Amino acid sequence: MQFPSEAKGIVAALVAALFTNFIMTIGKLMQNWGWPYFILSGLASLFASIGLAITMMCHLVSLLGRSQKSYHLEKREVKWVVLRGLFSSLLNVLNICAILAGAHIGSVAALGSVNTVVAALLGRLVLGEPLGKWHVLAMLLFLVGAVLISDPKEALSSMGSSLLGNLLALLAGVSLGFALISARKAGQASSTMLTFSTMAQRVIVCWVLALVLGKADGDIHSLAESPPKSILYFVMLLLVIFLANAFAAMSAKHCPAALSATLLTGGQMITGYLLDIFLFDKMPKIITIIGASLMLLAVITMTLMRLPAKTVEPDSPTTLANFVAGEYAERKNVNQEDEDQEKPGELRKRTVALEAEKVGKSTL
Repeated sequence: MQFPSEAKGIVAALVAALFTNFIMTIGKLMQNWGWPYFILSGLASLFASIGLAITMMCHLVSLLGRSQKSYHLEKREVKWVVLRGLFSSLLNVLNICAILAGAHIGSVAALGSVNTVVAALLGRLVLGEPLGKWHVLAMLLFLVGAVLISDPKEALSSMGSSLLGNLLALLAGVSLGFALISARKAGQASSTMLTFSTMAQRVIVCWVLALVLGKADGDIHSLAESPPKSILYFVMLLLVIFLANAFAAMSAKHCPAALSATLLTGGQMITGYLLDIFLFDKMPKIITIIGASLMLLAVITMTLMRLPAKTVEPDSPTTLANFVAGEYAERKNVNQEDEDQEKPGELRKRTVALEAEKVGKSTL
């Protein structure tokens, strides 16, 4: 029995959401164990970018001597490829920083969904896309949901640690919105090139942040003291990052964009809160669940606005009027063809009559 393509996309979106949360979970666990997350994450991104560079070079070599072009960019597209990589790398780092600052994994996913609002606003300003009343309603839902998730009273009473984490999660969502717009402005840039730009810049961002944090990122000497664990964490990070991107790409290929975005957001929220409960013993409050639900409703509203309107084929007789119009047009075409077929015979008759008239005149 063949598995439907859209069902594959749905499963891929949910698996991608799970592995995305695994990346943040690994960062939190490595911090608790005193291991330098950003150093190993930068190293994993370096290996991934090298693999992508080799893949692109092999593809270019295979096209030598052919007229087909690959990885060609216009001058105006280069900056958007760079910006897309920058904002995407900042997205991952801000998500990890939000978790380390005390935010719930599920709340990070919920607050990060603000990217749909940012994308709508930037789409209006940069791309000239329409902005309707449903977009405004979704923005209000996002605002109320973000306030409920942040729970300012508790955040202030806990010296602002969770509030800082929630603010970083919002910044991550803003970065994702900028990354989406940059990807659209990148024109004909391939997904491989965009991913390479992200991984290459992520190396720089992770290692710069590791230098800034110093020992707060973890003890670098632990890498040399236990090489087997270092290799294990490195392989684990590389595998999770690869699988998260691979399943996200599979979801985009087999599933409609609106459904994929909703599933990714909802899947990250649900699995994120489950990881908080079972791994970190953090039970979300009712007010947090309500806020996350409002933000998920806002995501659904925004994605439904992006669905194309259903159109009726002009030649399909789905209504009585279309059927009658179709029958009339067909009957008219048949009559026209009959008239066209009669014209050659009439012309021959007139020609014979004229010739006979000429002959009669000449004999007189």
